[in-house]
Amino acid sequence: MNPIPPIPKTKIEIRIKCKDLTSKDLLSQSDPQAIVYLKQRNDWVQQGKTEKLKNQKSPEFKQCITVDYHFEEVQLLKIVLIDIDKDIKLLKDFDDHDLIGEVNVSLGSILSSPGGRMKMSLTKNGILSGSITISTEEIRETGSNIYFALEGHHLDKKDLLSSDPYFKVYKSGGTLVYQSDVIKNTLNPTFPPVFLKLEELNGGDMFRELTFEFMDWDKVGNHDLIGRFTTTTDSILRGLVAEYEIINPKKVGKSGYNNSGVIKFYIARIQGDPTFLDFLHGGLEINLMVAIDCTASNVPPDVSTSLHYNTPTQPSQYALSIAAVGNVLAPYDYDQKIEMVGFGGLYNGHTSHCFPFNLNNGVCEAHGLQEVLDIYYNNILKIPFSYPTNFENIIHHAIKRASKSTQANQKYTVLLIITDGDISDTQKTIDELVSGSKSALSVVIIGVGNHHFDAMNILDGDEKGLVDSKGSHSKRDICQFVPFNEFKDFPDALAHETLKEIPSQVLSFMKLSNIHPNQPRPFNC
Repeated sequence: MNPIPPIPKTKIEIRIKCKDLTSKDLLSQSDPQAIVYLKQRNDWVQQGKTEKLKNQKSPEFKQCITVDYHFEEVQLLKIVLIDIDKDIKLLKDFDDHDLIGEVNVSLGSILSSPGGRMKMSLTKNGILSGSITISTEEIRETGSNIYFALEGHHLDKKDLLSSDPYFKVYKSGGTLVYQSDVIKNTLNPTFPPVFLKLEELNGGDMFRELTFEFMDWDKVGNHDLIGRFTTTTDSILRGLVAEYEIINPKKVGKSGYNNSGVIKFYIARIQGDPTFLDFLHGGLEINLMVAIDCTASNVPPDVSTSLHYNTPTQPSQYALSIAAVGNVLAPYDYDQKIEMVGFGGLYNGHTSHCFPFNLNNGVCEAHGLQEVLDIYYNNILKIPFSYPTNFENIIHHAIKRASKSTQANQKYTVLLIITDGDISDTQKTIDELVSGSKSALSVVIIGVGNHHFDAMNILDGDEKGLVDSKGSHSKRDICQFVPFNEFKDFPDALAHETLKEIPSQVLSFMKLSNIHPNQPRPFNC
């Protein structure tokens, strides 16, 4: 008997725009967001959500939602429009007050409609609350991305002295696939580079028509059209047109009108998904910050049973942990400046959960790994131990200290926390980790000694993502916990286990922040 061949999986992108939404706010338009759910047995399972748009009565969302299509199934979708600030996962996470409107429709009905597009009424409790247009398109995965950047020259003045331009990209059929940031107060904008999956831009068709539409942003009222031009991906990549004229249809035919400005693509190329090494070659710097547990449960460092007891021949588990992780990260830190903080000890006469490890006011910054160890050996004997063990303040400090990573200046901070037991502020620590998931930060925790570390496994969040006290979910996984005793005889293995997730965490941050690798730094002989 011949085996049944696997059914090929088809992915569909869903894009949403609405019109004349009922306002949920008294003095302004709603801040709408669309969420798509799929009926699976008796549950509605979230498939994705769009971005939230501020003060929009007729929003056109640029974020698409991807679903798997199964011809052989009835796939019922529920699309809800909400005006709410908290993170939404389940239908029960919002109430009637948050709802703008909703619609139920089968995926097959949309796909079989002309152009794979359907316009429907949104309702709330049976009352009309606006209209929704749902567009679908099969994703033909190419495995490639397009990276381009453009600049404008001599754009029309739409304000008194200048304009605040931004642009949108539509693929044929009028589907919005990208919207740029606004560049304030200029007629000669240089826009940040754009990085898109090729299939998102053109559905895998290099000759599909694309429309670039340039607008002038206004704080109040409708945004003004500057002009538009059409092209194809093939033309952009091959540089077939040196300059694209922006044309405003309302001005065509008027005396003396030539164009509303010109656009040049100064970068245009196809490339694969960026790797960790791509970022390193482009100048990514990884900074290390070390946080050391100074709570009383460690036992005073001059006692031989202390976890901080150091001898010339036998460094403490803290020292071994610092050396193992520091030896790996040091080559990636160009300035070799490593901040050191303590927690759980007495500082200026009071218990502090984040203080400079040299006990001076200001930042304790060591130059290189050996100086970190020297400061640790010298100052651990001077710090009075206290309690309890709390992480909230250290992580909050690390978030503030973590260098802001930008396209031009790419930096990432690794906070190494070494501790001897569980914490007493688990939820507050989770709140900080969820907040830190938006920053260029990873937190690695090494547990020394023989105490229990139940809370640390919760912080790790590998099995279940972290949720803060307000219901917001972590944007990405940034925390890794490793018990020292499992690797105490193998420092290389300790470093491997502690740092193995850092490359993927760096990539997840860069993707979240829409940051791409810079050109490789030149080698100078």
